[in-house]
Amino acid sequence: MPTVWDLTALVNAADARAGLAERHLWMVRSMEWLRHAPATPDITASKRQTPLPLLRLRLLLNLLDKQPELRLQVGGLLQAFWRDIDATALFADFGFGLRQSLGSELLGRVRQRLLPGTPQTTDLAALFDLLFDPADAEWIDALDEPTLLRTAALLAPDDGAWRSTLLDAITMLVSAVRAAGFSPALRQRMDPSLLAHQPFRQLARAAEDLRSSLLDGRHADALPQATLLRALLDACRSAAASVSGHLEEFGVSVDIVYECDQLRCRTLRIERLVDCVLAPEPLDELRRLVADLLHMQGERRGLRTLLASHYGLLARLVAERCAESGERYITRDRSEFAGMLRAAAGGGAVIAGTTFVKFGVAALGMTLFWDGFWSGVNYAASFVIVMLLHWTVATKQPAMTAPAMAASLPSSSGEFDDAGIEVFVDRVAQLIRSQAAGIIGNLALCGPLVLALQWAASALSSRW
Repeated sequence: MPTVWDLTALVNAADARAGLAERHLWMVRSMEWLRHAPATPDITASKRQTPLPLLRLRLLLNLLDKQPELRLQVGGLLQAFWRDIDATALFADFGFGLRQSLGSELLGRVRQRLLPGTPQTTDLAALFDLLFDPADAEWIDALDEPTLLRTAALLAPDDGAWRSTLLDAITMLVSAVRAAGFSPALRQRMDPSLLAHQPFRQLARAAEDLRSSLLDGRHADALPQATLLRALLDACRSAAASVSGHLEEFGVSVDIVYECDQLRCRTLRIERLVDCVLAPEPLDELRRLVADLLHMQGERRGLRTLLASHYGLLARLVAERCAESGERYITRDRSEFAGMLRAAAGGGAVIAGTTFVKFGVAALGMTLFWDGFWSGVNYAASFVIVMLLHWTVATKQPAMTAPAMAASLPSSSGEFDDAGIEVFVDRVAQLIRSQAAGIIGNLALCGPLVLALQWAASALSSRW
C-alpha cells in the first residue's frame, strides 16, 4: 500500500457496480486512508489535540458535502455493501469461539495470525478485522456529536434496518446462551436452586416478546420486557458462576471454565444490544458497542491473553482446592496434635521401607536409565501409599499448608484489622506445631526402624 493516499482518487474509485471483493477492498483502503497521512513538520502528534483519523474523516465528509455527485457515488457503494453483507454475524458471533472448547479457540487464533484474511466474504464479523484496528477505539471515542451524525447519515441512511439487525443478533445470542445452559457439561454442575425458575428456558420467549414489541412500535411494552430479559440474563450468569463450586469440589476443567466465560460474555453482549435498541438516541450506544468490539478484537489477536485469563482462573481453582485439603495438615488442639504424630509415625515407617528399596535398586547394578526409572517408581509408590493411608511426610506438608495459609490472608482489596491479625498469628503458630509434629513423628519411627532392621540383618548374616 502507498504511504500517501490521494483523497480525490480514493473517492473516484468508489464503484457500486464492482464485485464484492473490490467493494470491500475500497472500504479497507478508506479506513487505511483515515489512519495514514503524509508527515507534516508543523503539526506533530504531540501538538495535535484531535486524533488524526477524526480530522481526516471530517475532511472526507466536507468533500462529499461539497460535491453531491461524489456523495451519490460513495453512497451507492455503501448501499451495495449493506445489501450484500451479513451484519448480524458481527454482533452475534464476533469475539466468541465457534466451538465450546478452549483448544478450538486457540487453534482459531493461531490460524488467524498465520493466514491473511480475505475480502471475498459476506460475513461482517470476518471483514471487521480487515476494516478496523484495536487502536481505532481512541478516535471513535473522540467523535463529536455533529461528526457522528454526519457519519451515520452517510453509512446507514435507513434508520430502521440497523434495529432489525441488532434484534436478529439478540435472537442468535439467546439461542447460544440457552444451548450452553442446557449442555450436560454445565447443566449437571449448576446449583439446582438457581435453576428452579428455569431462566434458560424463559430466555427465548422474553427475547421474542421484546423483538415483537419493538418491530410493532410498542415501546411502552418493550421496557418491562427488556427488564425481564435482563433479570433472566443475570439469573443465567449466576447459574453459570455456580459451576465453579462444583469444580472446586470434584476437580477443574479448563474447557468448562472457558464455556462459562463464553456464556457470561454473550449475556453481557445481549444487554449491550438491548441498550442500543431501546435508546431514543442510539448513536452513543452504538459507538460504545463498536468500542467494545474493538476491545474484544485486541484480546482476540493475542494468544497470551487467552491462556493467561483461563489458566489463571484454573490455577486459582486448584489453589482453592489445595487450601481446603491443606486444612487437615494444620493442628488446632491436643487431639489433632496427637493425630498428626501418629500420621507422621506411619509416614516414617513408609520412608524406612523406601530407603531399603532404594539401596536394593542400587545394588542391582542396572544402567543409569533403569536405575533412575525404578528409583522414581519407588518414591512415587511410597508417596501414594502415604496418601492412601492418610499419613504424612514432613517434607511434603508445606506444599499443602501453603495454600491454606494464603487463603487466610485478606484479598487484594482488603485490609487486616486487629481480629484478622490475631487469627493469622494463631494460624502461624498452629502451622509451626503441625510441622514440628510431622518432623518428630517421621524421625521417631524412621530412625529406630532402620537401625532395628539393619541390626537384624547384620545378626542374621553373621549367624549364617
